[in-house]
Amino acid sequence: MKTRIRYKTFDQLSFADLLVYSKLPQHPFWNHVESKIDFSFADTLCAVLYSGRGQCPYAPSLKLKVHLIQVYYDLSDRSTEEKIIGDLFIKRFLGLPVDFFGFDHSTIGLDRTRMGVAMFHACHLYILAQMYSLGLWGNHDEQWIIDSFPCNVGIELVGAYRLIQQAMEKILRHLKQTHPALYELACKSLLLDTMTLQITAESSTSDRLLAFSKLVTQAYGLLAWFETEEVSLLFWNWDNVPAQQKSLGLQGTLKQILMENSRPTHPDEDTQMPTPSSDEPSSDQPSATETQGPQSTAAEPESKDVPVKHVKTPRKQRPANRIISAHDPHARVGMKTRFKVIKGYKTQNLCTTSGVILHAKVIPATEPDGEAMYDMVHQIQSFFGIAPKGILGDTLYGYGKQRVELASIGIAVTAPVASPQNPKGLFTNTRFTYNREKDVYVCPNHKESVWKRGNPKQQGSQHHFSKDDCNGCPFRSQCTTSSSGRSVFHSNYYELYEEAKAFNATDKGKELLKQRYLVERKNNEMKNDCGLGTPRTRGQKSLSIKATLVAIVINLKSSVRRLLAPKPGFLRRVTTA
Repeated sequence: MKTRIRYKTFDQLSFADLLVYSKLPQHPFWNHVESKIDFSFADTLCAVLYSGRGQCPYAPSLKLKVHLIQVYYDLSDRSTEEKIIGDLFIKRFLGLPVDFFGFDHSTIGLDRTRMGVAMFHACHLYILAQMYSLGLWGNHDEQWIIDSFPCNVGIELVGAYRLIQQAMEKILRHLKQTHPALYELACKSLLLDTMTLQITAESSTSDRLLAFSKLVTQAYGLLAWFETEEVSLLFWNWDNVPAQQKSLGLQGTLKQILMENSRPTHPDEDTQMPTPSSDEPSSDQPSATETQGPQSTAAEPESKDVPVKHVKTPRKQRPANRIISAHDPHARVGMKTRFKVIKGYKTQNLCTTSGVILHAKVIPATEPDGEAMYDMVHQIQSFFGIAPKGILGDTLYGYGKQRVELASIGIAVTAPVASPQNPKGLFTNTRFTYNREKDVYVCPNHKESVWKRGNPKQQGSQHHFSKDDCNGCPFRSQCTTSSSGRSVFHSNYYELYEEAKAFNATDKGKELLKQRYLVERKNNEMKNDCGLGTPRTRGQKSLSIKATLVAIVINLKSSVRRLLAPKPGFLRRVTTA
């Protein structure tokens, strides 16, 4: 397929360039990658990103190689620029003259932004297709494995007060850069003095309460300002649609932060606080939509009390899935284990038992691991028309919902079944026997449950035993502490779990469960060798791009190892007869 885009080409390599490159030994990786993988597909694939007018851009195939070099050596943009200038092996792989030093580190970053997550993922699929044609994956007897590992990004955790300030600052900074008229109007009509007010350790409790209340009030005033007639007319006639959509997203982020971290005071609460000092404005001043002219910092008379309208939501009452950074609203704080915290994201790794990474997806740290499994598997299956013999995973991928979703596309899931635990150390549900014919549970004292209630949230039902049977039971102290008697949860996927347990107990099931540990080697390579465990980049989009590039590099390494055995090394002298 021909495109109308003309890419920048280099002059023919000089005799001096050819002489230098001919003296270099074969690189054990880059030379063999170039001989096995064709990167020219990127020139056609990425042609839609260019207009065809103006200066000719560098070829996308060349820039894709630059991104792969950066990930291979785990370099920053500036270090990548230096690597290209001073490494002859890299220049030969890129097809550059020896004296070339034209790449700028900012160009590398801008190209990542231009291509985006979807385009890099498409490049990954093209390379996977070439690996398939080379017979490196796609066997009918092949198993796929899925697992996740934490990506702790460099996010500074701040309190609710500073978090609200950051969200307000981002809205106004965006307006200043993209819509100066709206920004000037905001400066004239809004009272935003709390955005620069810092709460010190010496501040009293009353000052802290009052400052937080004023900040929340002004934040809601900022959101209400966008709904006024004059502002709404300017905003919705904004000709820069991407900037308009980004502003709406920033407003949504601020609104969510306010809902998660603040609440209005109850009428019965004592909300009268002393008036602040003369250099601190009062929250009784006109609202954001009523104030005209420059920001006023005049204080109210000291004799008048100032009501606290908003207070912080107690930490235990804030949602676990709350926003932790206004700069990165998709990041979350999750738990890897009981004592290990994930600050940022997790990367889902779908690979084959032979070590080919099919998909790498970045998700928030609080998202359950199994949620993304169906979409990842279905995308690869539908694109290549290839279905694995089964999917291997740990317990988090073996819940009923995931098993049913994968079964709908003809793929079986092999994973351990979660064992119910009793946090009080009493009898677990495994001590109770389910009678399918009567749809009742039988306890260790041979008593049957007498009634049940549906539990849609947990996708099952709760079977209750008689209060009298439990009170007279000799095992009561080991079974329950409830005065109303014991209950047992019955999952809607009970039959599915029983079949999975029976299969896992067979020799074939045990052998398959052992193979799922093969993914740990790839996780270690992605996390530690390629820098995904503690990445330099921030944001889900940037991290997703890096995860895709890491998957491509690891697949290229695997291709070289498997296609060229034994692994090639440097040839430091010419072999003579």
